Amino acid sequence: MTSSNMEQTNIFSLFDLPDEVEEKKRREEEERKKRQEEIQKRAMEAKKNSSSSSSTGTNKKDEPFEVNSDTYIYHLGERLSITKYFTIEEIEKGISNKKKDKVNKIGAEDVRKRLEKDYPDLVAAYTEMVFIKQKNMVMAVPKAKKKGLNQDCTSESSASAEGFAVAQKIPYSILNDFITLSKEFNDLYGTELHGDIYLDLDSNSFFLDIPHQIAKRATVERIEDPVVTAHKLMDIRFLKVMEIHSHHEWAPTPSATDNANERQENMLYAIVGYVNRFFPDVTVRYFRNDLNKHVAIDISLLFESPFHPTGGYDTSVVEVDFHG
Repeated sequence: MTSSNMEQTNIFSLFDLPDEVEEKKRREEEERKKRQEEIQKRAMEAKKNSSSSSSTGTNKKDEPFEVNSDTYIYHLGERLSITKYFTIEEIEKGISNKKKDKVNKIGAEDVRKRLEKDYPDLVAAYTEMVFIKQKNMVMAVPKAKKKGLNQDCTSESSASAEGFAVAQKIPYSILNDFITLSKEFNDLYGTELHGDIYLDLDSNSFFLDIPHQIAKRATVERIEDPVVTAHKLMDIRFLKVMEIHSHHEWAPTPSATDNANERQENMLYAIVGYVNRFFPDVTVRYFRNDLNKHVAIDISLLFESPFHPTGGYDTSVVEVDFHG
């Protein structure tokens, strides 16, 4: 057999026929990479605009939070009219502060407080409300707190995750991308790394985002300006489903810092450890307010398996001895 024939790995390539399964996977992977490149491009543009605005004294962070009756609030893929939460009088004249006997314009915290009654996930510690003037939109941007080893890794008591199930698993390729990046950062700098995994509600597909952060050997902190996050996600109906960070060559055991800062309900938290090994270890959990505990989850319930039936092998030659 010639070398060219040796390269033919299956019947589809032999006759130049498309393998529909592989073709579908290839298209999905191309679309995912294209989406992530677009998101990173938006992030760079937003960061550049924010920096240039800052140099001229007109930082976007200081852009007036000026809502009107046509403003909508974007959260969990929904467009909510601001008039659902504020009266026309409040929008036009402001909110009365009886304690200080004054009237204030509607601000970011006012919007968050009103929405929190319907959306308990919008707690102050984990949410930033950003006004995007060009869209006349207020977006709830989820914040991530500092992660870290601090040499105090402990196995906090966890509740059981019996009966836990998800409607759709996250592709293994996304986990593989994060592990690959974590290995690179460990090899080059010996630091941790943080990533955010989102679900695009329109395409029903997941994507990984690496936000602006400070990565150190024992800690990693997401410091991305909420304005930057809002601008790169403003055209996507998204749901943030997971925060993931690495413990490089150490075990993926949550530290006291992780336990203190990973306490938002409706959020999955993953840690990748021993990234210097060929197969790193991964732990996943979420927090339950009612129990005041973290709940550990089997990773196979959340991510697709990297292992698939190979085919082409005659396993009938294997005799299984159940008594041996």
